[in-house]
Amino acid sequence: MAVSRRDLRALLGKVEQELARPAAAAASAAILPFKRERGRPDIAFENLTATLEEKTGILWAEMHHLERACFTRPLMRDGREFQLYLKRLYQGASPEEMPFRYLAWVSRAKGAWSLGGDLSVFTALIRAQDREGLRAYAHLSIDVLHDNYCGLELPIITAAVIEGDAVGGGFEAMLTNDFVVAERGAKFGLPEILFNLFPGMGAYSFLRRRVGEVEARRLIEDGRTRSADELHQLGLVDIVCEKGEGRDRLREHVRANPRRFRTELALRRMRNRVEPVTKSELVDIVELWVDLALTLEEQDLRRMDCLARHQQRRRAAA
Repeated sequence: MAVSRRDLRALLGKVEQELARPAAAAASAAILPFKRERGRPDIAFENLTATLEEKTGILWAEMHHLERACFTRPLMRDGREFQLYLKRLYQGASPEEMPFRYLAWVSRAKGAWSLGGDLSVFTALIRAQDREGLRAYAHLSIDVLHDNYCGLELPIITAAVIEGDAVGGGFEAMLTNDFVVAERGAKFGLPEILFNLFPGMGAYSFLRRRVGEVEARRLIEDGRTRSADELHQLGLVDIVCEKGEGRDRLREHVRANPRRFRTELALRRMRNRVEPVTKSELVDIVELWVDLALTLEEQDLRRMDCLARHQQRRRAAA
Protein backbone atom coordinates (compact mmCIF):
# COMPACT_ATOMS: atom_id res chain seq x y z
CA MET A 1 0.00 0.00 0.00
CA ALA A 2 1.34 3.41 -0.94
CA VAL A 3 2.08 5.82 1.90
CA SER A 4 1.51 9.53 1.29
CA ARG A 5 4.20 12.08 2.13
CA ARG A 6 1.94 13.56 4.80
CA ASP A 7 1.36 10.14 6.41
CA LEU A 8 5.10 9.45 6.33
CA ARG A 9 5.84 12.73 8.09
CA ALA A 10 3.23 11.95 10.74
CA LEU A 11 4.69 8.50 11.29
CA LEU A 12 8.22 9.82 11.60
CA GLY A 13 6.98 12.43 14.07
CA LYS A 14 5.55 9.69 16.30
CA VAL A 15 8.81 7.75 16.10
CA GLU A 16 10.79 10.85 17.12
CA GLN A 17 8.47 11.38 20.11
CA GLU A 18 8.96 7.79 21.26
CA LEU A 19 12.74 8.04 20.91
CA ALA A 20 12.80 11.33 22.79
CA ARG A 21 11.05 10.03 25.91
CA PRO A 22 13.89 7.95 27.36
CA ALA A 23 16.34 10.75 26.66
CA ALA A 24 14.27 13.53 28.22
CA ALA A 25 16.00 13.44 31.59
CA ALA A 26 19.45 13.37 30.03
CA ALA A 27 18.61 16.25 27.68
CA SER A 28 17.66 18.48 30.60
CA ALA A 29 21.03 17.92 32.28
CA ALA A 30 24.42 19.24 31.21
CA ILE A 31 25.06 17.32 28.01
CA LEU A 32 28.64 18.12 27.14
CA PRO A 33 31.13 16.94 29.77
CA PHE A 34 34.84 17.30 29.10
CA LYS A 35 36.84 14.12 28.52
CA ARG A 36 40.05 15.99 29.18
CA GLU A 37 40.82 19.45 30.49
CA ARG A 38 41.20 22.13 27.85
CA GLY A 39 40.10 25.22 29.73
CA ARG A 40 36.84 27.15 29.61
CA PRO A 41 35.61 29.30 26.73
CA ASP A 42 34.28 32.09 28.97
CA ILE A 43 36.23 35.24 28.28
CA ALA A 44 35.63 38.98 28.46
CA PHE A 45 36.97 41.72 26.22
CA GLU A 46 36.13 45.39 26.28
CA ASN A 47 33.76 45.06 23.32
CA LEU A 48 32.70 41.42 23.59
CA THR A 49 31.78 38.99 26.36
CA ALA A 50 31.49 35.22 25.97
CA THR A 51 29.42 33.31 28.54
CA LEU A 52 29.04 29.53 28.64
CA GLU A 53 25.57 28.19 29.42
CA GLU A 54 26.40 24.66 30.48
CA LYS A 55 22.85 23.27 30.57
CA THR A 56 22.26 23.95 26.90
CA GLY A 57 25.82 23.85 25.60
CA ILE A 58 25.47 27.37 24.16
CA LEU A 59 28.37 29.81 24.25
CA TRP A 60 26.77 33.25 24.11
CA ALA A 61 28.98 35.85 22.42
CA GLU A 62 27.53 39.27 23.18
CA MET A 63 28.66 42.31 21.20
CA HIS A 64 28.66 45.42 23.40
CA HIS A 65 28.46 48.17 20.72
CA LEU A 66 29.91 50.79 23.05
CA GLU A 67 30.70 53.45 20.44
CA ARG A 68 28.25 52.73 17.63
CA ALA A 69 25.89 49.87 16.82
CA CYS A 70 28.14 48.59 14.07
CA PHE A 71 31.38 46.72 13.47
CA THR A 72 33.90 49.17 14.86
CA ARG A 73 37.56 48.28 14.58
CA PRO A 74 37.88 47.63 18.35
CA LEU A 75 34.88 45.27 18.22
CA MET A 76 36.29 43.40 15.23
CA ARG A 77 39.72 43.13 16.84
CA ASP A 78 38.13 41.69 19.99
CA GLY A 79 36.01 39.36 17.87
CA ARG A 80 39.07 38.14 15.99
CA GLU A 81 41.03 37.59 19.19
CA PHE A 82 38.07 35.67 20.60
CA GLN A 83 37.98 33.42 17.53
CA LEU A 84 41.71 32.73 17.72
CA TYR A 85 41.42 32.02 21.46
CA LEU A 86 38.76 29.36 20.83
CA LYS A 87 40.75 27.82 17.99
CA ARG A 88 43.87 27.57 20.15
CA LEU A 89 41.89 26.11 23.04
CA TYR A 90 39.94 23.45 21.14
CA GLN A 91 41.94 22.66 18.01
CA GLY A 92 41.51 18.97 17.19
CA ALA A 93 38.77 18.44 19.79
CA SER A 94 35.99 15.94 19.14
CA PRO A 95 32.35 16.94 19.74
CA GLU A 96 32.44 15.08 23.07
CA GLU A 97 35.44 17.13 24.21
CA MET A 98 33.78 20.47 23.52
CA PRO A 99 32.08 22.31 26.41
CA PHE A 100 29.69 23.92 23.93
CA ARG A 101 27.99 22.90 20.73
CA TYR A 102 26.53 26.24 19.65
CA LEU A 103 28.33 29.56 19.38
CA ALA A 104 25.52 32.16 19.44
CA TRP A 105 26.08 35.81 18.50
CA VAL A 106 23.87 38.35 20.26
CA SER A 107 23.94 42.11 20.80
CA ARG A 108 23.71 44.36 23.82
CA ALA A 109 22.38 47.33 21.81
CA LYS A 110 18.63 47.75 22.06
CA GLY A 111 16.98 47.35 18.68
CA ALA A 112 20.18 46.67 16.76
CA TRP A 113 22.06 43.43 16.23
CA SER A 114 24.52 45.20 13.94
CA LEU A 115 24.05 48.15 11.61
CA GLY A 116 26.99 47.05 9.49
CA GLY A 117 30.35 48.51 8.68
CA ASP A 118 31.60 51.58 10.54
CA LEU A 119 30.43 54.30 8.14
CA SER A 120 32.07 57.15 10.02
CA VAL A 121 35.40 55.39 9.52
CA PHE A 122 34.61 54.68 5.87
CA THR A 123 33.82 58.29 5.04
CA ALA A 124 36.95 59.56 6.79
CA LEU A 125 39.17 57.08 4.96
CA ILE A 126 37.54 57.74 1.59
CA ARG A 127 37.83 61.51 1.94
CA ALA A 128 41.51 61.04 2.80
CA GLN A 129 41.89 58.59 -0.11
CA ASP A 130 43.47 56.17 2.37
CA ARG A 131 43.46 52.93 0.37
CA GLU A 132 45.51 50.97 2.90
CA GLY A 133 43.26 52.00 5.77
CA LEU A 134 40.18 50.80 3.88
CA ARG A 135 41.91 47.58 2.90
CA ALA A 136 42.97 46.89 6.49
CA TYR A 137 39.41 47.34 7.75
CA ALA A 138 37.95 45.18 4.97
CA HIS A 139 40.47 42.37 5.37
CA LEU A 140 39.91 42.23 9.13
CA SER A 141 36.17 41.98 8.42
CA ILE A 142 36.50 39.02 6.10
CA ASP A 143 38.93 37.31 8.47
CA VAL A 144 36.19 37.34 11.13
CA LEU A 145 33.31 36.49 8.78
CA HIS A 146 35.04 33.66 6.93
CA ASP A 147 36.19 32.00 10.14
CA ASN A 148 32.62 32.16 11.47
CA TYR A 149 31.36 30.69 8.17
CA CYS A 150 33.83 27.80 8.67
CA GLY A 151 32.72 27.29 12.28
CA LEU A 152 36.28 28.09 13.41
CA GLU A 153 37.16 24.62 12.04
CA LEU A 154 35.66 23.24 15.27
CA PRO A 155 32.81 20.73 15.75
CA ILE A 156 30.26 23.45 16.55
CA ILE A 157 27.22 25.12 15.03
CA THR A 158 27.28 28.91 14.72
CA ALA A 159 24.07 30.80 15.37
CA ALA A 160 22.79 34.36 15.29
CA VAL A 161 19.95 35.53 17.52
CA ILE A 162 18.71 38.69 15.84
CA GLU A 163 16.93 40.84 18.42
CA GLY A 164 17.25 44.05 16.43
CA ASP A 165 18.11 45.33 12.97
CA ALA A 166 20.82 43.61 10.91
CA VAL A 167 21.73 45.73 7.91
CA GLY A 168 24.72 46.11 5.61
CA GLY A 169 27.65 44.29 7.14
CA GLY A 170 25.32 43.09 9.90
CA PHE A 171 23.24 41.26 7.29
CA GLU A 172 26.45 39.84 5.79
CA ALA A 173 27.60 38.65 9.22
CA MET A 174 24.24 37.01 9.86
CA LEU A 175 24.57 35.05 6.61
CA THR A 176 27.77 33.37 7.82
CA ASN A 177 25.91 31.53 10.58
CA ASP A 178 24.52 28.00 10.33
CA PHE A 179 21.32 28.80 12.22
CA VAL A 180 19.41 32.07 12.59
CA VAL A 181 16.65 33.05 15.00
CA ALA A 182 15.07 36.43 14.29
CA GLU A 183 12.53 38.37 16.29
CA ARG A 184 9.60 40.07 14.59
CA GLY A 185 10.21 43.78 14.27
CA ALA A 186 13.86 43.33 13.27
CA LYS A 187 14.72 44.80 9.88
CA PHE A 188 17.19 43.48 7.33
CA GLY A 189 18.72 45.07 4.27
CA LEU A 190 21.72 45.96 2.18
CA PRO A 191 21.59 49.77 1.75
CA GLU A 192 24.99 50.20 0.09
CA ILE A 193 23.50 50.66 -3.37
CA LEU A 194 21.82 53.85 -2.12
CA PHE A 195 25.22 55.54 -1.96
CA ASN A 196 26.54 53.89 -5.14
CA LEU A 197 28.47 51.14 -3.39
CA PHE A 198 27.86 47.43 -2.92
CA PRO A 199 28.14 45.19 0.16
CA GLY A 200 31.74 44.05 -0.19
CA MET A 201 32.30 41.69 2.74
CA GLY A 202 30.65 38.60 1.30
CA ALA A 203 26.96 39.33 0.73
CA TYR A 204 26.92 38.20 -2.91
CA SER A 205 29.05 35.11 -2.22
CA PHE A 206 26.88 33.91 0.65
CA LEU A 207 23.54 34.87 -0.90
CA ARG A 208 24.24 33.31 -4.28
CA ARG A 209 24.84 29.95 -2.63
CA ARG A 210 21.75 30.26 -0.47
CA VAL A 211 19.10 31.78 -2.75
CA GLY A 212 20.59 31.72 -6.25
CA GLU A 213 21.84 34.32 -8.71
CA VAL A 214 18.61 36.21 -9.41
CA GLU A 215 17.49 36.56 -5.78
CA ALA A 216 21.01 37.47 -4.62
CA ARG A 217 21.17 40.31 -7.13
CA ARG A 218 17.69 41.52 -6.17
CA LEU A 219 18.54 41.63 -2.47
CA ILE A 220 21.72 43.61 -3.18
CA GLU A 221 20.50 45.92 -5.94
CA ASP A 222 17.05 47.06 -4.80
CA GLY A 223 18.22 48.54 -1.48
CA ARG A 224 14.96 47.48 0.22
CA THR A 225 14.48 46.80 3.90
CA ARG A 226 12.90 43.41 4.64
CA SER A 227 11.23 41.76 7.61
CA ALA A 228 12.14 38.59 9.49
CA ASP A 229 9.15 36.83 7.93
CA GLU A 230 10.33 37.75 4.42
CA LEU A 231 13.77 36.34 5.14
CA HIS A 232 12.20 33.21 6.59
CA GLN A 233 10.35 32.68 3.32
CA LEU A 234 13.67 32.96 1.49
CA GLY A 235 15.28 30.39 3.81
CA LEU A 236 17.72 32.90 5.31
CA VAL A 237 16.10 32.79 8.78
CA ASP A 238 15.30 29.46 10.44
CA ILE A 239 12.99 30.57 13.26
CA VAL A 240 10.88 33.72 13.54
CA CYS A 241 9.61 34.57 17.00
CA GLU A 242 8.06 37.40 18.95
CA LYS A 243 10.11 40.21 20.45
CA GLY A 244 12.00 39.13 23.56
CA GLU A 245 11.80 35.41 22.77
CA GLY A 246 14.88 34.98 20.57
CA ARG A 247 17.33 33.51 23.05
CA ASP A 248 14.73 31.19 24.57
CA ARG A 249 13.75 29.93 21.12
CA LEU A 250 17.37 28.99 20.42
CA ARG A 251 17.50 27.19 23.78
CA GLU A 252 14.32 25.31 22.87
CA HIS A 253 15.79 24.29 19.52
CA VAL A 254 18.96 23.00 21.17
CA ARG A 255 17.08 21.04 23.85
CA ALA A 256 14.63 19.56 21.35
CA ASN A 257 17.28 18.34 18.93
CA PRO A 258 20.22 16.89 20.91
CA ARG A 259 20.37 13.79 18.72
CA ARG A 260 20.38 15.85 15.51
CA PHE A 261 23.51 17.82 16.35
CA ARG A 262 25.93 15.53 14.51
CA THR A 263 23.60 15.46 11.51
CA GLU A 264 23.37 19.27 11.43
CA LEU A 265 27.15 19.48 11.70
CA ALA A 266 27.64 17.01 8.85
CA LEU A 267 25.12 18.86 6.68
CA ARG A 268 27.00 22.14 7.25
CA ARG A 269 30.25 20.50 6.21
CA MET A 270 28.59 18.94 3.17
CA ARG A 271 27.22 22.29 1.98
CA ASN A 272 30.55 24.02 2.46
CA ARG A 273 32.35 21.22 0.62
CA VAL A 274 30.03 21.16 -2.40
CA GLU A 275 30.03 24.90 -3.04
CA PRO A 276 32.47 26.56 -0.63
CA VAL A 277 32.93 30.27 -0.13
CA THR A 278 36.69 30.53 -0.23
CA LYS A 279 38.79 33.15 1.51
CA SER A 280 40.44 34.04 -1.80
CA GLU A 281 37.02 34.78 -3.34
CA LEU A 282 36.19 37.18 -0.51
CA VAL A 283 39.59 38.87 -0.81
CA ASP A 284 39.17 39.42 -4.55
CA ILE A 285 35.71 40.92 -4.08
CA VAL A 286 36.79 43.19 -1.25
CA GLU A 287 39.50 44.63 -3.48
CA LEU A 288 36.76 45.59 -5.97
CA TRP A 289 34.87 47.17 -3.08
CA VAL A 290 37.89 49.27 -2.05
CA ASP A 291 38.46 50.45 -5.62
CA LEU A 292 34.83 51.54 -5.98
CA ALA A 293 34.65 53.14 -2.52
CA LEU A 294 37.56 55.44 -3.35
CA THR A 295 35.63 56.83 -6.34
CA LEU A 296 32.54 57.90 -4.35
CA GLU A 297 31.57 61.54 -4.65
CA GLU A 298 30.77 63.96 -1.86
CA GLN A 299 27.00 63.54 -2.21
CA ASP A 300 27.42 59.78 -1.72
CA LEU A 301 29.56 60.36 1.34
CA ARG A 302 26.97 62.72 2.82
CA ARG A 303 24.39 59.93 2.57
CA MET A 304 26.81 57.67 4.40
CA ASP A 305 27.28 60.38 7.04
CA CYS A 306 23.52 60.33 7.71
CA LEU A 307 23.54 56.58 8.27
CA ALA A 308 26.67 56.90 10.42
CA ARG A 309 24.77 59.21 12.77
CA HIS A 310 22.04 56.56 12.99
CA GLN A 311 24.69 54.01 14.01
CA GLN A 312 25.83 56.41 16.74
CA ARG A 313 22.32 56.84 18.12
CA ARG A 314 21.72 53.09 18.29
CA ARG A 315 24.77 52.24 20.40
CA ALA A 316 24.28 50.27 23.61
CA ALA A 317 23.30 52.22 26.71
CA ALA A 318 26.09 52.73 29.22
